[in-house]
Formats: sequence, structure tokens, C-alpha cells
Amino acid sequence: MVETHANQKPNSVGLVGDGDDVELIECFEKVFKITFSNEDAESITTLGDAYEIIRSKLPASMKKRNSCLTAMAYYRLNRALRDQGKIPPAVRIEVPSGMTPKSFQKQLEERSDLRLDFLTRSSSWVVALAFLQFVTWIGGPILFSGLSAFVATAIIFAASHALWRIAERSDNRVWNFDGTIGDLSRRASEENIGKLVLLGGKWKDADIWRSMTSIINSFTGYPCHEMTPETVFI
Repeated sequence: MVETHANQKPNSVGLVGDGDDVELIECFEKVFKITFSNEDAESITTLGDAYEIIRSKLPASMKKRNSCLTAMAYYRLNRALRDQGKIPPAVRIEVPSGMTPKSFQKQLEERSDLRLDFLTRSSSWVVALAFLQFVTWIGGPILFSGLSAFVATAIIFAASHALWRIAERSDNRVWNFDGTIGDLSRRASEENIGKLVLLGGKWKDADIWRSMTSIINSFTGYPCHEMTPETVFI
């Protein structure tokens, strides 16, 4: 079952407008390498609106170039994985022996010059420490009273946050990708569409929709196959 906000509207991706819509638009800007004006953001009611704005902001002069986005990502990942020779698309991607998921992801990102955040996720104990921050912030006023409640809560929260930051830096993370280099190339092209377009990639309308819905799915958990241009943004 897909998790969504409790007060999700019918036919809506589940944004509630408490700042999560701003964060999602910032994700669009980061992935597509574009900028939304305040007017752009305020005009978005449906996914179709967001799609048209993104489409209008991608460089029109590069639409006719021949470089396929997935092929560009595939070439870069091949180069990152092997200095000589070509890795067939059906070869599965696994963490090499002697490397941690975190170090392998960093190596691939540095060699390919692509963002590959989806390859790993935080270890469960780091996630637990992140959750602890919210528990301490909520639990402080319950355990303490008066002015001491705020002071004690702030101190405990700061300590738990510092502990989480240390844990996050030392975390070797967990491998989160199960697929071939072909699968990786397709996902990488979605996550780096703006960069690849600026480098001469030829984008298609389907590329924009697929990347946009993938971002929304990662952000809200709403299934990509259920998204339509009429689906409500907030």
C-alpha cells in the first residue's frame, strides 16, 4: 500500500501546501536545471500545468540534436565502470568486493559526473536517529514544564541532531539499486535530464513526463502509473 498524507485530496498526489510543494518545485529546478518564478509556482494546479512549465523552460535550441539522453548516461556510466571496453546493457550492477555502497556511489558520481542519489539509502540506525530528533522535540514539553521545557527541549534536540549528523557522515549506507547498467542508465537520465540536455541531449515530451512523475513518486510515494495531466498538484 502506498503511503500518502492523511488529508490527501481525491485525484491528488498528496501535497498539502505546508511547504512540501515548494520543496518539490525545488527538486524540479535541481533535476531539470531550470528556475521557477513565483508566478510559475502559483499557476500550478495540476501535473499538466507543472509539465507545461518545465517543457517551456528547457532549451528549445537543443531539441533537434541527436544525442539520446539514456545513451548519454549509458556512455558516462560505462566510462565510470570500466576504463576500456563496453559493458553490455544486461550486466547487473553490484557493489564491488572491498567497497562500501557509499564509496561505490561516490566513485560512480565522480567518474560519470552524474547525480546518483537513488543508488543508496541511509542505514536503519541513522534513520532511527533522525526520527529521534522529532521525538525529542515533541516529547520535551511533555516531560518538562514552564521555561525549562523550551530550554531542555532545545538542548536535547541539539544533542540528538549533532549525533545524527555525525552518524550520517560515518554511515556507509545501504545499496538501494537492483538492476542492470541499462536500468541504471535510464534512471540516471531521468535524474540528470537537465544536465544532459544542456550538454546536447535531445529530449522528448515523454522524457519530461517520466522524469517529473519519478520525482513526484520519490517525494510523495504516489504511483507514477496513476498520475495524469489532470491529477491535482496540491
